[in-house]
Amino acid sequence: MLTKRSAIITAIALALLLAGCARRATQDTSKAGADADASPKPVRISAEYADAAEPSIAPALDGTTFIAWVEHLPNKEANVMLAHLDREGRPAGAPVRVNPNGGEATAWRGDPPTVAVGADGTVYVGWTARVASERGHATDLYLSASRDEGKTFEPPVKVNDDGKKVTHGMHSLAVGRDERVYVVWLDERNVPLPPPGKDGKKMEHMEANREVFFAASTNGGRSFAHNLRLGKEACPCCKTALAVGADDRVYASWRQVLPGEFRHIALAYSGDGGATFSQPTIVSDDRWMTASCPVSGPALSAYGASETVRAVWYTEGDKGAPGLYWAESRDGGQTFSESRPLAAGRARGNPLLLMSVVMGTTAVWESAETGSSRVMYAPLADKAEAAPLVASGELPAAAVSGDRLFVGYISGVNDRRSIWVVRQGVRTAKPKPAA
Repeated sequence: MLTKRSAIITAIALALLLAGCARRATQDTSKAGADADASPKPVRISAEYADAAEPSIAPALDGTTFIAWVEHLPNKEANVMLAHLDREGRPAGAPVRVNPNGGEATAWRGDPPTVAVGADGTVYVGWTARVASERGHATDLYLSASRDEGKTFEPPVKVNDDGKKVTHGMHSLAVGRDERVYVVWLDERNVPLPPPGKDGKKMEHMEANREVFFAASTNGGRSFAHNLRLGKEACPCCKTALAVGADDRVYASWRQVLPGEFRHIALAYSGDGGATFSQPTIVSDDRWMTASCPVSGPALSAYGASETVRAVWYTEGDKGAPGLYWAESRDGGQTFSESRPLAAGRARGNPLLLMSVVMGTTAVWESAETGSSRVMYAPLADKAEAAPLVASGELPAAAVSGDRLFVGYISGVNDRRSIWVVRQGVRTAKPKPAA
């Protein structure tokens, strides 16, 4: 009897011990899940004493990200830098300079570099280089490719094929599923420029409307096909947008200028991998009349077998109060719905569009309503509520990689601009996906 009783007591004790272990395991798992969703402190990516600005972020298939930015030097020189970030948003190695010749790059808040990662892991960085010109400012557009996770870059390839000493910029970059590389930009090659001033003095370059050009590479960015002109009379200081949908259908968008200085959003699409494009479609004619440049272009997303295309942009037009608006096309960019308000108030720079299974289609932008800039986000849905991502930050870049949301932004430290990145689990914020 004693032996049997001891066995029963031992069995009960073992059962209680296992139950306690199970409870602790469950608690640890819950805590790990909470920690995964918790937002850690921002990490400074740029060098401590560098003047750094114009960030751009792209996700990789392994859940890491790549961030590009510009270090500004004296005498208007600049370098484009790239860093690989791990799943926590921390640098996975030392930053690498993208432009081969030190100081040759150029950028400003409306014309940042771009970064994209192909399905084969190739990292592409688009950037502009200064070109000496008697008429003043001129740039060429380049693409640099790294095939070793951003450690080294091949010699850059020039995208614009005109050879003229004019401005080529405000570009956007995208990579298709078949590893085609697409670039769209604003171009001055056919825009009449003001003549030099009297006595050999240079006249200040006036901002004339520009043309929209496009180029595609079918060999991983090693060369580009002949440039295509997609549109004329584009707002000269508003960035372009580019998206690739199903079957590598390509969408390009920009801010069009109509007679009378009305500015609206236009879009053209290609169903043959960028060989030809449709005539531009009006996304939304907001009746916004302004002689100044808004320095804010559209953002695009495209997905699904039916090719749903969504666009987000800022406007101050007669059709509504100043703020962000969005519209969608259910027929592959041929027609668009009426514009819908997304967030009231003034926004600065270019909005961004992110897509993920959890977050749906979500806009990210810089709000300038409160006197200090904040990074905000909201889902593309009727009666959506905007919420802050970063309490104080400028010119955001954002990407969803795996189950993490990475936000890069500019913040001043000791009178210098610095690039910071903060990451959070996409479950931390739970916006409803668009219908």
